[in-house]
Amino acid sequence: MKITGIKSVRIQGVPWTWTLVKVETDEGICGIGEAQLPIGVADVLQRIEPIIAGQDPRQVVPLAQRIYRSLSGAGSTGGSIVLALSGVELALWDLHGKITGLPLWQLLGGKYRDRVRIYADTGRPGDQSPEAYGDAVRERVEAGYSVVKVDIDNCAPPEYRTDAYNRALSRREVDYMSAVSHAAYEALPAHAELCLDLHWCYQTADALRVARRLEDIDILWLEDPTPPEDLDALKYVTDHTSVPIACGENHWMSHGLRPMIERRAADIITPDIPRFGGIQEARKVAELCEQHYLGFAPHNICTPVGTVASAHVCANAPNFLALEHHGLDCPWWDDIALDWGGPVVADGHIALPDRPGIGVELNEELLRAHLAEGESWWD
Repeated sequence: MKITGIKSVRIQGVPWTWTLVKVETDEGICGIGEAQLPIGVADVLQRIEPIIAGQDPRQVVPLAQRIYRSLSGAGSTGGSIVLALSGVELALWDLHGKITGLPLWQLLGGKYRDRVRIYADTGRPGDQSPEAYGDAVRERVEAGYSVVKVDIDNCAPPEYRTDAYNRALSRREVDYMSAVSHAAYEALPAHAELCLDLHWCYQTADALRVARRLEDIDILWLEDPTPPEDLDALKYVTDHTSVPIACGENHWMSHGLRPMIERRAADIITPDIPRFGGIQEARKVAELCEQHYLGFAPHNICTPVGTVASAHVCANAPNFLALEHHGLDCPWWDDIALDWGGPVVADGHIALPDRPGIGVELNEELLRAHLAEGESWWD
C-alpha cells in the first residue's frame, strides 16, 4: 500500500473554523485527521504531499519526521508548518489503525482508562456577572461534567480598565476577577473541579496578584497567566503562588515544551495535540511530564476527529487530568461522528472506541452543509 495524495476541507463550526485532513492510498483506504487551525494549512499540505507520496502509510513516525526535516527551511518548529504536519500525522495514525484493524489506543501500547474525563470550557457566561458565572458552572455539572473551566480575563466592566495595552490590572479589575472566580467555585458541588483561564493577557506582577486572590479556593488550575514568549515570567508566577498553574497550548512540538517541563515553570502542561505536532509529540510530552511529576491536560477546540484522537493519547498517559471540550456551543458537534451510538461526550467523559484508528467516521452529509465559504467537499 502506498500514499497517493492529501486533501483538506474547512468546516464552518461554532464558533471555530475546523480543518479536516485526508490521506489517501492506492488501495482506497483513507485516514482522517484534523489540524486545529486553518491558517495556511492547505498551502502547506501541497508542500507535504510530494514528500510522502509513494510511501508506506504504516511508517507513521518516520513519515512525520520526514515531513518535519524536509520543511526545516520553511520553519518547521512552529506555525502553519506544524499545524499541517499535525493534521497529516493524525490522519496517518488513523490510516495505520484501519490497515491493522486496531484502535489508536492499542497502537499506542494500551490504555490506563476506558473513559477519558472531559472538562467543559464555558467562556465568559451571560452578562459576565458573578451570578452568571455561578449559574453557568452549575449547569455544566448538571449536564454531567465534573470539571468546568471559565475565562476570567477581560471579564470586568470595560470602565474598570485603565489602559488597553500595558497588560496591567486595576484594583477594580482584580476585585471583579476574584468575585466571579469565587462565585463559580462556590456554585460547584464537592465532587466537581474548577479551572480558570487568563489567556496569557497580563504582566507578571498583575498575574500574580490575581493568583494570590485565588489561594483561598481549591481550584484545579489557573491557565496561561502571562504571555507565552517569556518562560521566566511564567515560572515566577508558578513559584510564588500555591495555585496550580497550567500552560502549554501556545508552544510547538515537544522541543518547545521541554524547557517548561524541565524547569517546572508550570504545574500542569496543556499541549494542543492537533496543533502543536501531533500524537507522537504529545506522547513525548506526557512521558516527560510524568518523569517530572507534572499533570497532563491537553487543550482542544476540535471536531470529534481531533477530540477523540486526543482522547486516545490521554487514555495512554498515566498522569492525565482532563481533556478540553470547546464544542458545547455547536448544536451539531456530536452529529459529526456518524453512528457513534449517542453523544461523543456523555456524562462528562469520552468512552474510548474499539473501532480501527481514531474511530470517528464522518457524517459527510452534515459536513457538506457546513462548508466554510469558498470550500468544496474533497471528493
